[in-house]
Amino acid sequence: MEKGDYVKTPRFSTVFIEDVYDSEAEARKAGFTETTHYWDDPDFGVYGKVLDMYHIIFAGFRKEK
Repeated sequence: MEKGDYVKTPRFSTVFIEDVYDSEAEARKAGFTETTHYWDDPDFGVYGKVLDMYHIIFAGFRKEK
């Protein structure tokens, strides 16, 4: 997964990845806390960040093994 990719999630359909973090903790620290499922790559997860009532952005993060 790379910044700028579009990925499919069952909760939000296809989303644009604004950034990719090295860990879940880094993504959460940056405010990406809205969980969603992402099954296309077992090494990555996707979280959303709510901007306001109508907007949300998404970031990927590398899952810790």
